[in-house]
Amino acid sequence: MRKFRLVPLSIVLPFLLIACSDDQTPSENDATDQEATEPLQISTTLFALEDFTSRIGGEHVEVESVYPPNADAHTFDPSSSTYVKIAEDDAFIYSGVGMEPFADTIHDLLDEETVEIISAGEHLSLRGEHGHDSESDHSHDHEHEHEHDHDHNEDQTSAVDLEGINDHYHTGDTIALTATADIDVEGDVTWYTRDSESDDWSEASTGKSFEDTVDTDGQQVYAAFIDDEEQPVAESETTTIHIDDHDEESGAIDPHVFLDPIYSIELAENIMNQLSELRPEHEEDFVQNYESLKADLEQLDASLQSTIDSADHKQIIVSHAAYGYWEDRYGIEQLSIHGLSSTQEPSQSELTSIVEAARENNLSYVVFENNVSSTISEVIQSEIGAESLVLRNMESISQEDYDAGEDYVSMMEMNIETLETALNH
Repeated sequence: MRKFRLVPLSIVLPFLLIACSDDQTPSENDATDQEATEPLQISTTLFALEDFTSRIGGEHVEVESVYPPNADAHTFDPSSSTYVKIAEDDAFIYSGVGMEPFADTIHDLLDEETVEIISAGEHLSLRGEHGHDSESDHSHDHEHEHEHDHDHNEDQTSAVDLEGINDHYHTGDTIALTATADIDVEGDVTWYTRDSESDDWSEASTGKSFEDTVDTDGQQVYAAFIDDEEQPVAESETTTIHIDDHDEESGAIDPHVFLDPIYSIELAENIMNQLSELRPEHEEDFVQNYESLKADLEQLDASLQSTIDSADHKQIIVSHAAYGYWEDRYGIEQLSIHGLSSTQEPSQSELTSIVEAARENNLSYVVFENNVSSTISEVIQSEIGAESLVLRNMESISQEDYDAGEDYVSMMEMNIETLETALNH
């Protein structure tokens, strides 16, 4: 890694739009030869991308993350001088999967500059990327398969409005609905629910208001006015309750793909290909370095799988939901205090659920992260009497790890040691 080159802020905007001329400018061939022998100057966002680029590029690159030590990638906002530095570099590599809230600004400000803007995660298939299956989510939205034994006037079906429905909920939120009839009817309101995998409706409650805790995506609900003869005289359309626990900045996907060693191989391959386009004369070196990195990542994958397969339990309390890819690939269960973004605060019901799960499973540790400060995590740690551990989430590196010469592989090995402790006590 290299030091930032400080540039006066007076030239921030527009970025290098006026080129300086010099009568002593080298010939085009001389400039090209010199450019080919000098290392590529590259800025990245995530530490993982910085490390992958450094390993693959070797002596042919000088690379540094724009994140300072222990920066939170979800909230980092570059300074004007950082934008100027990026504009002067040969390439800027970012994830492109929702981790960088300033990505659009980078494209807008540097569109006319010569720096190559590279999305390492382009074309990756990401967790949660496609959202909810629209067909399955809405297949019963306007169908009444209530399976009552009563006959009712079909003209009065859908004569009840449900008020208070949100576009989406987070797990643990409270759904609060009120039924209002569009026509003059008499009778008590009865609420019916079913989950997304059931064909049968269950009577949930009575009364014009309905409250429930959201814990299952695709849960359905409708209300009916029931007369004295227990016949439905008016009822609402079926409403589907949608859960979206993803942070708003990432476009409803999980952006922490770089913590998955197998996905990281794809990130590294994309970086290798881009470097080869920028410096085709060094492609053989890039390929060789990539293959070495790939072997290390495959070993990390095997170690993670072995560690989690042999664990006493699979639950782990983490400060934010960065480990969904570990859930999918290795079977770990993250009990996350914050959401996909460290700024996504938990609801009271979510906190209660985490504490209850910790006690039920005798969890002895709360796992913090080097770059995420969470008072709420500390409260939960105190509440359950747990000890603390640390995971490196590869967004940024701590000053201590930097001074010790740690890299992605060595810090992932530390993470595996943390998992061995947290999952076996």
